[in-house]
Amino acid sequence: MSASGWAWFAFAVVQLAVAGYALAAAATWRGERLFPAPGRPLGRVPVVAAAMGVAAATWFLAWVRDSEFSRYLGTGALMIAAIVLLALLLRQHAREG
Repeated sequence: MSASGWAWFAFAVVQLAVAGYALAAAATWRGERLFPAPGRPLGRVPVVAAAMGVAAATWFLAWVRDSEFSRYLGTGALMIAAIVLLALLLRQHAREG
């Protein structure tokens, strides 16, 4: 990989981490409105699963060593997380309405 390829790889890893955090938060979301309820905001199992998924995806990206593929994978992970969060918010809105 070139120097810019490593930058894109690092950016993809950040995207994967954000997507993993968002999915772990969605898995443990309790439907709070503005402020979270007392207690731990994230469950242990979703956080461990997200960390393992991010680690596996990072290892896979390092093994493939293709900056274009890492960009696509990072963007795809964020898109999947956004779709899940949007569906969760729409479902919550439908319950309240």
